[in-house]
This record gives sequence, structure tokens and C-alpha cells, in this order.
Amino acid sequence: MKLSSIHVQNFRTLEDVTVRFTGFYTAISGQNNAGKTTLLRAIRQTFRDNSREIYYYRRREEVAYRDDRTQWAKKTEDIVFDYVVSVSPTEDPGLFQFIEKFNEEKLPDHDASLRIQVIHRFNEETVCTCWVNDNEFSTYASKEVLQKLKSSNLAFMHDSAHAVAPIYGGGGRHLHEMTFTAAELKEISQELARVQTKIKKISKTHKTELSALLGHLEDKYEVDFSIPEGLFTGSIPFAVNLRDKNVDIPLNDWGSGTKNRTQIMMSILHATRIRSRPDENKITPIILIEEPESFLHPSAQAEFGRVLIDLANELKIQTIVTTHSPYMLCQSNAQSNVLLGRKTSYGKTKSTEVIEVKDDNWMEPFGNILGLNNIEFSPWKEVLFSAKQCVLLVEGDIDRSYFEYISSLDFSDLKLPVGLEIVPYEGKDALKNSILLKFIIDKFKKVLVTFDLDAKTELERTMTQVGLAEGTGYLAVGSNKPGKQCIEGLLPERILSKVYSANTDLVMALTSAENKDRRSAKSSLKQKLLTEFKADKSISREELKPFLPVFKALSQLAPSEV
Repeated sequence: MKLSSIHVQNFRTLEDVTVRFTGFYTAISGQNNAGKTTLLRAIRQTFRDNSREIYYYRRREEVAYRDDRTQWAKKTEDIVFDYVVSVSPTEDPGLFQFIEKFNEEKLPDHDASLRIQVIHRFNEETVCTCWVNDNEFSTYASKEVLQKLKSSNLAFMHDSAHAVAPIYGGGGRHLHEMTFTAAELKEISQELARVQTKIKKISKTHKTELSALLGHLEDKYEVDFSIPEGLFTGSIPFAVNLRDKNVDIPLNDWGSGTKNRTQIMMSILHATRIRSRPDENKITPIILIEEPESFLHPSAQAEFGRVLIDLANELKIQTIVTTHSPYMLCQSNAQSNVLLGRKTSYGKTKSTEVIEVKDDNWMEPFGNILGLNNIEFSPWKEVLFSAKQCVLLVEGDIDRSYFEYISSLDFSDLKLPVGLEIVPYEGKDALKNSILLKFIIDKFKKVLVTFDLDAKTELERTMTQVGLAEGTGYLAVGSNKPGKQCIEGLLPERILSKVYSANTDLVMALTSAENKDRRSAKSSLKQKLLTEFKADKSISREELKPFLPVFKALSQLAPSEV
């Protein structure tokens, strides 16, 4: 099952909001109180996980009109939940066959569109209407479909703020759950029969002693011991240990970040087992996660974000997360990210709205919300918003142009790796903040930082602090000669001579007493050198040998690693 869209009216801050879900992964972002959690609650009004009801103390799920109606809406306004879900005959046969029974004709053998509209009225009356492929069901059929959805296990919720589910074992130890297939349950049932026999044999003394005690009563009873029926009904509580350096440690004794990630993975495992088992009654659930980045260091956030996105797409299990982390956003598909905000009226915060974003600059509003647009972050904006996981960081656009152009020439050892993105930052000063630089590079699986050779002395210590090694993590670019300690210093001598001799005024301006004049002259010469380099069609591989160290360092970013 896959949620395609949800339209909510008059539920808490969701006065009139429509959210569409694209792909198998969706990240919902926004400031605190923007309505992210409320949106997940709206989903869970109909799509729930009832499998753990026997163990969990559950929060109130049903709508209470007086408490949940949007405060500034009219007191008689309906609360409306309108869902559209895609139901697959192969992934969700249990639901597909169920709705087919109520349809006037057999459904086509492909995904069906199921729309469910649930209306809660001020008099506490609930009205439900369902449509399948635009065919409206009767009131009776609609109620049956709604009951089927609410009673099934369709949305595994993980709230990182309450990361440990309240299932307690001996000594208050937190327990988790393991689910079983029909075949596995059959095996367990056979083993239980053997255990029952063993219990009866071992408990003879207990049985005799209890019978003797009960014999003091006027009523006489026969005593027997057995494992309660129904204890294993598809899942059982169990404890989790993790092994690190050959030491087993209970999951509760690990750090919060490790516990949180492990429990999220357990929910994904649970959903995967349901999806993959050959069961005509199965319905593939969706996974809802509140703030998966909780308790994680930025580098771990970056890794976990990549893993969640990859797993959602690989396993074809819809995963919806709420987040305050740029690492949890889907860079490869802008439409997979939803940004929520709050409207204001006369200085008062009112209803939630979906903020429209543009494909060509989709990250900009997310950056504003996530606080990535301050002065320190501004040089790194393009880096932060990069969709790739493997990057070459260069000082500016001109450096990028050199590498891209050289790679376009027909020289096998001067090629950029497939899938690599070249992303400019704005000058060497952006590299001096080691804390921010570490935050940036942790975003990527592999990264090579380049800068001009004349800045090496200034930046070597910072590179070491963030864990980058020379030649593999960073590289100073240029020729170790006066005036050539930059990327232009690697150009063929005839290119330099031609440009400098034709622009003597700019060359002289490089020695100006005014900083502004020097910067302007340097910028103009850099652009002219690039233009002349690209215009020269006689460039040979021999003349490009000074660029080989950079391309050799980039070779570590092989296609299989990207």
C-alpha cells in the first residue's frame, strides 16, 4: 500500500492542507509547531499499527471533535480526512481483494486507486465514503473498508522523541517484538507441544503440592500446568543485544542514537517481512518516523539519511519522515520533500500551509527554515544543496570549468569519475571554520577538497582537524613557482604568455595599491585565461600533465563507489 495524497480540513492546525507523496520516500520539514506531527496524526487516524496493542499503552487515536477541531474554525465545521492510496494486487492482496468484493466489476490487474473520506461532525457523528477508481461505494461498503483499514497493521510509527516502546520485561528491561510467518508459527507450535509435555513432567511436584493446598478448600479442583494458548499469535516480545568488539551489550545500555537507529531498522524489518511473505491476506504497511536524526552526530545523520532513502527505494516500502535535518531531505528528487509553515493573521500564528518550492531552487526555502542561510553558511550553499554523494570541492566556478573541460577532452587518464559532482565554495576563507567544514564534508560518502597552493600553509592544520589526508582528502593545486601557486599556474606557458602580453594593463593592475583594483584585475585575467585555454584546440596531453595529480586523486571515487 502506498499513500498518494492526504487532504485535511479543520484538524488542529491543518485547516485546509493537501500533501502529495512522490516516490517511496518523503521528508516533511518545517519549524517547530509547523504541523509536521499533526500531519502524521492525521495519517494515523485511519492507518495504524494494532499488532502491539496487547503490550503497548496506546495514546488516544480517535478524534475528539471538541479537542481536535481547528480553534479558529466555526464550531460546526466538519473535521475531514481525505486519503488517496494506491493498492497493488501483488503487494497488497489482502486489501485489493477486499475492495474488489464491493466493486461492481472485477478490478483490472494493476494498482487500484482507493480514496477514503472520513468526516467527523460536531455532534460526534462519523461519516465515511470510499471510491475505487472513481467508483463510489455504498455507505455499508465504505464503512466496511474503513473498518478493514483501521483494524489492519498499516502504519508502523516510530517517534524518536519516545524512542523506546513501553514494553517491560524483568527488572524494567525494555523488550521489543519479533513477528513470524505462518510457516515459522507452525514450527513454533510443534515445539510448544514438546514443551507442554516437558512442563507436565517437570511440574509433577508443583502440581501435587498445589493440589494438597487446594484440598483444604471445600470445593475440590484438579490442577494442571500449561503454556497459555494464544501467547504466540504472530509476534512475541524479545530482548535485543548488540555485539561490539566481541562484547554483547543490551540495546538499552547503548547510546540514544544507536538505540534509535536500531529500533527504526526493526520497524523496517517488520514491514519488509510482511511485504515479502507469500500471504494472500498481506497488506504492505507504510513507515512513519518522527525525527530520525535524533541523538545522532552530523556524520551519522548524513549516513542514516542516505540509508533510509536507499532502503525505501530498494525495498519499495513507503517511508515518511519528519525532520529538522538537511541530511534527511531527498536531494535526488525535490518533489519528495514537503515544507510546512504557518500562516499569520494580524500578528497571530494561524493555519499550517504547504510552502511551494521551485525545482531549480527547491532547497532555498528549506535552507531558510533549517537555518542554513546565515553568513557562515552562505559560501557553502551550493555544496549543502548538492544531490550527489561524491564530490570534488573547488574554490570557484572557474576551477570547476577547468576540470569539466579537461575531462571532456579525449584523454583517458584525465577523466572525471562517473557520478562525481564538482561543487564550488566561495574562496579559501570558507575552509577555515573546522567545525562547519566537518559538518559539510560529513554530508558526502566521498569528498576531495582542492584549494590554491598558496593557501596550503594556512589550511593544512584545518584539513588535519577534520580528518582529511593530503592526496586523498585534500589537494593543493598549482605550480610551486612565484605567481603560479594556483590552478592557472598549471596552464601551458604559451597560454599564459598570450593572455598576459595582450592584457598588460591588467597585469600592471595586479600591483595596484588598491585592493579593489587588484581583485578586479585578477578576476578579469582568470576569466581571460580560461577563455583562451578552451579556445585553443591544439592542447596536447603532455601539456596537461600538471593536472594529472588531481585526476589521480579523483580516481579513488570509482563508479562503484558513487
